[in-house]
Amino acid sequence: MVYSASFIYAQERTGDGFAFIKKQIIFAILGFGALLISCRINYRKWEHWAYKFALIATGLLALVLIPGVGTRTLGAQRWLRLGFLTFQPGELAKFALIFFVSRQLDRKQELLQKFVPGVLATFLVPFPALLLLLLQPDFGTTVMITVVIFSLMFLAGMPKRFLALIFGVGGGAAALLVLGSAYRRARLMTFFDPWRDPTGKGFQIIQSLLGLHHGSFWGVGLGNGKEKLFYLPEAHNDFIFAVIGEELGFIGLSAVALAFCYFIYRGLKIAYQSYEKYNDKFGMFLATGITLALGLQGFVNMAVVLGLVPTKGLTLPFISYGGSALLVDLFAVGVLLSVARGPQAKGLFSGVKSK
Repeated sequence: MVYSASFIYAQERTGDGFAFIKKQIIFAILGFGALLISCRINYRKWEHWAYKFALIATGLLALVLIPGVGTRTLGAQRWLRLGFLTFQPGELAKFALIFFVSRQLDRKQELLQKFVPGVLATFLVPFPALLLLLLQPDFGTTVMITVVIFSLMFLAGMPKRFLALIFGVGGGAAALLVLGSAYRRARLMTFFDPWRDPTGKGFQIIQSLLGLHHGSFWGVGLGNGKEKLFYLPEAHNDFIFAVIGEELGFIGLSAVALAFCYFIYRGLKIAYQSYEKYNDKFGMFLATGITLALGLQGFVNMAVVLGLVPTKGLTLPFISYGGSALLVDLFAVGVLLSVARGPQAKGLFSGVKSK
């Protein structure tokens, strides 16, 4: 689908229609290598590395904002350039924060009933990273990470009064950020009525809906879509789900949605078995966080393409074009597979003691 959605665009932009798919293949190979390595690392080791991992990810987010170091594209400064490749630290920070919160909730289970050592201590390290993400700006990733952290706190048994306070503060902050930013207000108004600015802010979602309409039930055929021919912006990236809908129809959309449903089911089953079989809450939090991060992002992307939520700028995991996202997502899947193997599994950096 990346090849189908990007060939004409790549040909026009770079003179090589295979430019994007070649980069995607390189990152896919690197990603599966990262998956095999992280799968063989006993996941309990990440409990010891979580704090350093989160600090490194936060440092990379800070580097992105330094003029001349970070790369700015389409009004957002989210990338670091590594030779002919670019890397998005926000993708790494997403899982680094989940690893840290999983560690905190496991180690401070008895302190969750207290606000300062329970709630504030859990947000102490994630807060600077979330703030740096907002400065890029990357509002969608910030909200997604916050929702996952909130879900893990709920799973850990944090008192409802604390959860209500977090929800209220987070919701209020999100509302202020949306209403206090002109382009976010425009996105919100476009969501309610895309046809109020059909050639401007509403153009992308209108073209997405037209592509889905053309695809109907069976689709127009792989490679035969028209929206990717400079009608639909970011066709190979954020809106690749619309290309799938046009070329593979409702059948293709359903296949992708069901694949994500199955991924979520298997991920949550791994989390459940980690607690039931090994009484390992860290493994449970880690598996749940990884599953929710990828699953939630996937369904939010689908909802954006279908016009069900405002545009967020989130890619479709495993499918959208984006090398750093694919690399980090496959790495996270490897960690999830490590949790499935259990705390006693041998492998790289073995010898970690389990609880």
